[in-house]
Amino acid sequence: MKWQVLGEESTSGANFTIEADLQLSPLLKWCGILFMADSVTHPAKGYLFTLTEDGFTELLSLAAGGNRFSTLQRRKSGILETNHTYHITIRMQNNICQIYIEDTASENRLRKDIALEAVASEFTPWPVVELPLEDTGSHLAAIAADPGQAELSPRDRDDLWRNFHTGTLNPLPQPAPRYQNPVLNGYADPDILYHQGIYYLYATSSSLPAGYEAYTSRDLVHWEYAGKVMDEVWGMNRWYWAPDIICNNGKFYMLVSVNEHLGICVSDSPLGPFLPEPGYLFDKSIDGHFFVDEDGEVYIFYVSWREGKTYALYAMRMEHDLVTPILSTETMVIRATETWEQQQAAVAEAPYVLRHRGKYYLTYSGSHFESAGYAVGYAIADTPLGPYTKYEGNPILSYHCKAHGPGHHCIVSSPDGKSLFIVYHTHHDTTAVQPRNICIDRLRFVPVKGKDDRLEVYGPTVTPQPYPLS
Repeated sequence: MKWQVLGEESTSGANFTIEADLQLSPLLKWCGILFMADSVTHPAKGYLFTLTEDGFTELLSLAAGGNRFSTLQRRKSGILETNHTYHITIRMQNNICQIYIEDTASENRLRKDIALEAVASEFTPWPVVELPLEDTGSHLAAIAADPGQAELSPRDRDDLWRNFHTGTLNPLPQPAPRYQNPVLNGYADPDILYHQGIYYLYATSSSLPAGYEAYTSRDLVHWEYAGKVMDEVWGMNRWYWAPDIICNNGKFYMLVSVNEHLGICVSDSPLGPFLPEPGYLFDKSIDGHFFVDEDGEVYIFYVSWREGKTYALYAMRMEHDLVTPILSTETMVIRATETWEQQQAAVAEAPYVLRHRGKYYLTYSGSHFESAGYAVGYAIADTPLGPYTKYEGNPILSYHCKAHGPGHHCIVSSPDGKSLFIVYHTHHDTTAVQPRNICIDRLRFVPVKGKDDRLEVYGPTVTPQPYPLS
């Protein structure tokens, strides 16, 4: 790996900041900031953060004179444009690295006098990287760029960067109580119902062969086992996956995936017992999700590959009894056509719908769940049944070196109703898929001039985070 050095600085101590304005130029394959390095040209150790020509951000760990590196995180940004200048801030504090990207024309630039965290302000930029990093003991920093085979002229070099400087930070004081992912071990595919001040969580179990269990919480962090809520149904004794639940007129409806059959079970209590309808809806179908629109109409979203159907995400309207499908409305809404949706297999699954400012945001997971690259993206439509347009910055929740396979999620509000949280599973660790674990992180809508608001996730986090506010 080779680059040209455009500017040099050094940091002091283990807690520091590095800032620079970088232009994402068509002359370059990438540009970025080298830091904590022992050499600016051939580091035997150090880190490199880059903005790439194809709109990705990358954080690399360098070794062997820069000839060997490992990718700690690579993400599609959704915000980077060629011939545009961005302000980059790198903060190393208490061995945690945060990296921020801001449009230099933004009105919401970082304030230097506040603690940078997810809840600082509705308008505070969220980091594109937040990871624990090992202190290399080295302090060199540099602006680096790769122009490919071209040689940059002095004028080109000067146009590509400015305002490069470093500073020192004090160690963070002992923070207020925080949570750290995962919040529940041994489960996957979570769905949460908030009912009368209590969160009820239902999920795929790593140990229960048939039926579903529930957990309860008042803060989304501490979960108590509430028992088994459903037994074996339709004579099927395996593959009880991905339950989804709503409350309507005092009844609780659970859309269940059992042995690759989609059906509905009903109860008078969120803790069951949930009893099945006489028959299931479809075979070769999974990952059902209820969506109730503002006009009271009810829809289900699901994966199906039954006879005559292409493997894809579908949606249809339901009768007002919530158990009878209106088959004439069935519509294919999402297929796995993009690279991020095709890791180990072409899969689009786990739908979850939000309505926001008159638009319908269909969030879903892409790729095989066993792949590290299993991730969450979204698409937007004007009606629940589409047509949906995928966000160009997908995925919005994806893996890094400390968390693999983040996906199959639901979305809930914090106890105070002011923040959104995405609740999802990750692989057990970076070497084993099972048993999977459940995590929570913040999610928000970000205004974009001239476009629909975009969804943004603060995660997947592995560092201590502020509690959901009550």
